[in-house]
Amino acid sequence: MDFQISENIQQRAREARKWVEDVLDPLSVDLEKKEIFPPELYEELKRGKFFGITIPKEYGGEGLAMTDWYPLLEEYARGYAFVRMMAHCMNGLMWRAIYFFGKEHHKQELLPKMARGEIMVANCLTEPEAGTGKDINTRAKKVGDKWIINGHKWLITVFPDLVSCFYITFANTENGVTCFGVRDNNPGIHLVPMEKMMGTQGPRHFNILFRDCEVDESDILGQPGDGLRVAFDMLALSRVSIAACCVGVAQKLLDLCIPHAKKRHTFGKAIAKRQAVQWSLAEMATAINAGRGLYQKAAWLYEQKKPFDMEASMAKLFTEEMVVEVAEKALRMHGGLGYTKALPIERFFRDCRSFHFEEGTAEIQKLVVSRELLK
Repeated sequence: MDFQISENIQQRAREARKWVEDVLDPLSVDLEKKEIFPPELYEELKRGKFFGITIPKEYGGEGLAMTDWYPLLEEYARGYAFVRMMAHCMNGLMWRAIYFFGKEHHKQELLPKMARGEIMVANCLTEPEAGTGKDINTRAKKVGDKWIINGHKWLITVFPDLVSCFYITFANTENGVTCFGVRDNNPGIHLVPMEKMMGTQGPRHFNILFRDCEVDESDILGQPGDGLRVAFDMLALSRVSIAACCVGVAQKLLDLCIPHAKKRHTFGKAIAKRQAVQWSLAEMATAINAGRGLYQKAAWLYEQKKPFDMEASMAKLFTEEMVVEVAEKALRMHGGLGYTKALPIERFFRDCRSFHFEEGTAEIQKLVVSRELLK
């Protein structure tokens, strides 16, 4: 395994960091204050070649390997959480279901639009009263040559006033869980905004209500009963993406702490000269590098076409807990000022809690790891 990052990717990472800090962060202020996604921010994302980075070249993307994409994702994760979420969903998650399980008409229609940022894709798996496996309550029944979907999904990220959306929807059928592709102009889809969240501010997440939602047989992704295979294929790699995002957020917090520790003085000397602060910085840096190594190994295994589910869950399990610990240390190091909105510490402290729930809780990751160990 080679840990060397090519000069081209290093340069792109530097450019991404500057773009996030100079362009995206100022445009993202309304995400936090007004809970809207400014159209000018979305246009800047499209101008910045933010979309299609990993989508195969044959469908208009760059086709970047995951081992090259994740250093860039780390940089996007340093910005506003909603922008980070969009980066990882569009480049590390959603296109895979269409590419690997969609019909050719799905690929030809949707992947080029995703690469240009002209359409978003939503993963409609999570439900309010059930898990995300075989026990989902959404049902689809075949009537003639159509499928009729009824059910309730929630915590779904969509931008109905900004860009059209394609819903990757999982429902139980007589064959088992099946994955359907549903377009947003379908009269059977109803969106209801959710309550305001602790962090990851921006446009509200939505409840998605399917009410006699009619779809064609040709809009099944994979085969009837293949739904869990589609979901797990997306989730495994997406867990690596979340781990990279956790590392990016934690690295940003450490980068804020170091100059603060040099500047802040108590009792006549910089707090950076105090052993307790030095140890805290050392612990943060060590944990961040450990998390980076874990996700890099999982990404390398994926690119080598080797099994990586266990390593993906290990990376997600470790980094979701690591970033919360780093955020706690960063908040304490900044004292009362860190608790105010004058600095981004307070926002990162709230935002990083969402990593506990994205792509499966810590308990789910432990189940995946233990299952692999006990095979």
